[in-house]
Amino acid sequence: MRGVSEILKVERHEAWLELTLNRPEARNALSRALIAELTEAFEHAAADGAVRALIVSAAPPAFCSGLDLREVAATDAAQAELDASALLRLFETIDRSPRPVIAAVNGPAVAGGAGLASVCDIVVCGRSAVIGYPEIKRGLVAAIVMTYLRRLVGERQAKYLLLTGENLSAERAVEFNLANEVVADAELMPRARHYARLFASYPPEALAETKRLMGRIRGLEHGAAVEEARRLNASMRLSAESRAGVRKFLGN
Repeated sequence: MRGVSEILKVERHEAWLELTLNRPEARNALSRALIAELTEAFEHAAADGAVRALIVSAAPPAFCSGLDLREVAATDAAQAELDASALLRLFETIDRSPRPVIAAVNGPAVAGGAGLASVCDIVVCGRSAVIGYPEIKRGLVAAIVMTYLRRLVGERQAKYLLLTGENLSAERAVEFNLANEVVADAELMPRARHYARLFASYPPEALAETKRLMGRIRGLEHGAAVEEARRLNASMRLSAESRAGVRKFLGN
């Protein structure tokens, strides 16, 4: 699978897809069209059994500067509702993707761009990356991303990030649990591809069920959560994937 639009490049590499935001003149801002194309790409990937992982990257100089403020400035009430729903659909589509999603963050990932990274499973930052939520400075509220952010960093740190609007260096983003690791800028895509290759080598059902269980237990109290875990533990022992994996481990 290979597709190239003016604003989103989609390329297959071995068993994964690389989605490259391609609005460098707008610092890869999330326009309505880009949000729609990203959502469609993730939906198609979820239905394609040959796709085992995805990488989200961007054309320099930025990962993503957030929503396209030129569109925001010209929004009426009806359009604002549509835009908010479209952004939520994108984030939920990524968050619920059965395939692991890796963000390769080069340069600034701010506002909606930080939100985009926050819903990915693995976040690798180049050393030049910064992550922040400056919406408050523009009279906006990072409302949709707040739920995802709070579960990542906790309420205390989420308040700090949202109320101060401070941009964090790549190293501090790791300290805040917004990223997994920092690498040299030149090593960013090789490192992201390392994870994609790793995930592509694992049984896909086990990866998908791991992600689904994580989503199911988020809002449950402990007893209900461990019961969900018990049921999945039992059912996965009977899956063809696990039986094949156990036989291979035992040398049978």
